[in-house]
Amino acid sequence: MTMIREELRVEGELLHRAEAQMRRRSQDEPESGGGDEFNPSFSASRHERAWILGSLGPFYQQELITDVVRSIKGGKEASVYLCTPSPALAKASGRNLVAAKVYRPREFRNLSNDALYREGRETFDSGGKPIRDSRRARALAKKTRFGKHLSIASWIRYEYETLTLLHAAGADIPRPYAQIGNAILMEYVGDEQGAAPTLQTVDLDPSEAEPLFRRILANVELMLTHDRIHGDLSAYNVLYWDGEVRLIDFPQAVNAQTNDAALDLLIRDVKRICQYFARYGVKADPGEVATDLWVRHQFPIAQLLPQSTEQPPWQTTGLTLEKINTHV
Repeated sequence: MTMIREELRVEGELLHRAEAQMRRRSQDEPESGGGDEFNPSFSASRHERAWILGSLGPFYQQELITDVVRSIKGGKEASVYLCTPSPALAKASGRNLVAAKVYRPREFRNLSNDALYREGRETFDSGGKPIRDSRRARALAKKTRFGKHLSIASWIRYEYETLTLLHAAGADIPRPYAQIGNAILMEYVGDEQGAAPTLQTVDLDPSEAEPLFRRILANVELMLTHDRIHGDLSAYNVLYWDGEVRLIDFPQAVNAQTNDAALDLLIRDVKRICQYFARYGVKADPGEVATDLWVRHQFPIAQLLPQSTEQPPWQTTGLTLEKINTHV
């Protein structure tokens, strides 16, 4: 309960600062009629409006967005908003709409097993710099209030760094544009009428299933070549739009080289994807697929199955991603 109260207090302070900023603007510019004030057109409750101003205002101040149009997705973990990009960002991105993912501090209390994902990863501050000084490291270890701030900032920054790495590598993910505080600005997948649905809610044409299955596995392999495993991949974390997929939600992604649970998480990711596509008649053994990927990318064998004198399954089956691509 103490941890929950601290997280609620953190969120309350953010809201208080946003509301105080609104009052100062009102006092300092009583007849400005707008000017440089961030006044999003999205009609929200007082509580949510204060949250939007505090979280997305910095993007406006840095001339990355001009407006918040509507809510795309609300949730206890994070909310996603549709935004109008600034002329400069619209020109650079080729997009007339962008998405802003805003995390809530209380979201991180739901990651009860966060140590599983943190193992072997760098801890970043909000500016993207690794935390290595002893004072901040102690605060993180003891989970003090200051440590909680650092922990939250690190989760958000880690997702942004992962998105940046994987997008540059060519993965099918939304392009990240910027990260400030508890918000990430990124590519919007959808159109003016609505956002792309998750794969879980889509009824695929049977002819689409195998190509999309192969495409997602290709992304899993691409991530693995860059030492990343999603860690929570499922049809709920894949967007579907115009016959293509985009993988989303990477705060819990792990380093395949340094996390002892990496192989288990990879198998779980592959298993969930196989389970979804099984309804369309796509057949594949998730354990064999995952261990084949793992071995082909030469990760530590010690993380595989217990030692045995028998031939490992990936040697007896000969299953490879190339075979999946042609024979699934």
